[in-house]
Amino acid sequence: MKPRYCILDCYVDEPACFGVPPFLAPYARYIYGALVDGGAAPESIRYATIDTLRASGYRLHDRFDHVFMIGGAVVPGRYLGARIGTTDEMAAIARENPETPFALGGLAARFMDANAQRNLTVVAGDIELFAHGTARGEVRRGLRTTDEIARWARTGANVVRQHPHFPDIICEIETYRGCPRQAHCSFCSESVHGAVSFRDGGDILAEIERLIDAGASRFRLGRQADILLYGSPLRDFANGFPRPDPVPVIELFEMLRTMRDDGRIALLAVDNANPGTIANFPEESGRILSAIAASITPGDTLALGVESLDPAIIARNTLKVDAAALLEVVRLVNDICGHRVDGIPVLLPGINLIHGLIGETPETFRINFEGLCEIRDRGLLLRRTNIRTLLPFPGTPAAARRGAESTSVRNRYEHYRDRIRREIDHAMLQRVYPAGTVIRDARVEESRDGYSYARQIASYPITAKVPLALEPGAAADLVVVGHQERSLVALPLPVRINALPATALSHLPGIGKRRASEIVLRRPFTRPEEAADLIADVPPALRARIGV
Repeated sequence: MKPRYCILDCYVDEPACFGVPPFLAPYARYIYGALVDGGAAPESIRYATIDTLRASGYRLHDRFDHVFMIGGAVVPGRYLGARIGTTDEMAAIARENPETPFALGGLAARFMDANAQRNLTVVAGDIELFAHGTARGEVRRGLRTTDEIARWARTGANVVRQHPHFPDIICEIETYRGCPRQAHCSFCSESVHGAVSFRDGGDILAEIERLIDAGASRFRLGRQADILLYGSPLRDFANGFPRPDPVPVIELFEMLRTMRDDGRIALLAVDNANPGTIANFPEESGRILSAIAASITPGDTLALGVESLDPAIIARNTLKVDAAALLEVVRLVNDICGHRVDGIPVLLPGINLIHGLIGETPETFRINFEGLCEIRDRGLLLRRTNIRTLLPFPGTPAAARRGAESTSVRNRYEHYRDRIRREIDHAMLQRVYPAGTVIRDARVEESRDGYSYARQIASYPITAKVPLALEPGAAADLVVVGHQERSLVALPLPVRINALPATALSHLPGIGKRRASEIVLRRPFTRPEEAADLIADVPPALRARIGV
């Protein structure tokens, strides 16, 4: 009997890789490809997620000769509709299945005790390389090569069909590993991968072609520290940042744009960019950003790892840009990529801030807040601001020098975090998604207490709170009617005043509870004009969406 293998996805949220549904990180695809390349029969490989094991008390229903677990979060976030696996859960999975050999990979392996379970092997290197050796009956440890990934990424594409959300998934695509900077951030996890290793553009395109053949249609080039530096020679530096070569990035995105225009790609997104690259090399960065903006799906986010704007923290943690430099970076991205298509800005900056860096003081958070206020007051747009607490990566300076957090620092952090949510995020949402903006093909993820929560299958999708009980999994076009701190209030299109309950009608700006009650009492209307006096105060862009 041929050996049976399981790839158990506990989800990853790394600084340069994301794999929480609907995202599928490269890990599972690489492991599947490595197993097949090592001689395993495709039909003997099963993909499963931690959600399925949670439902069974962490017990496997089938027998496997080896299970490859992947997981890890360096800066854990909150996820709608999913929950990332913890190291405690991964240990419990091995404990509940004592006769099954497990191997743990991803950044979670750096946080797990190597002797936690007798049936659990903690793989410090690449788990796909370990899987390849397992299939061949040998032990392989260390780092895989880009040539191996070229094979395994193509061969592993078919695993997407086993994802519980297939075909509504986004495949995270790797362009390179490692950090191209001369000095790394204090918490950098990319340094564990060694020297920078760029994937060949043809290999990336071939992987995407195979994924399309397997039924995937949504992709994000997110597995890299800085998309602007893909394929760069890394010979010319300014302030420790390498000069980008626009040609490899532009050529890659031009090919992807062709696939998008042919209808083979339904969603094309991009993730990480280093604000220090843009600040030091605005001309080259501008050329690349223009090509990216011409290729991606409108509504995307360029994630900028700012982390802190406090000059003292920047120096102690080897960060990237101060407030003045960030202002110019945001201005450049707005100027080149901020034009609207179907009412949505094509590509806007997303700011990442981290709490827990070396040397933080209560003053740090005031400096961060005032830097964001300057961006807001200059009329520039941010797609979102992520504020997370650092979980120091073992072996990094941030882990070695982390001290106990003082009460004053924690209080100031929470104070300014809440101010950013109220005074920055809310204002940006109103500007990016004014009332009347249409959010196409939003999927209902959950419903509770008379409200439904829906998002597009996209990169950093905005959550829309709908004051109706909709069926989870249903898709709808939504129109924005209001704004909360980090989410929108929306109604399904068309907005039918004859059918909506009073509670839903009251969310229309210019309506309120009293007029909503009047609408209910006077309906049905044969045409919107009959309710002209009741909807006169609704903003024109939204009033045009009202029907009967």
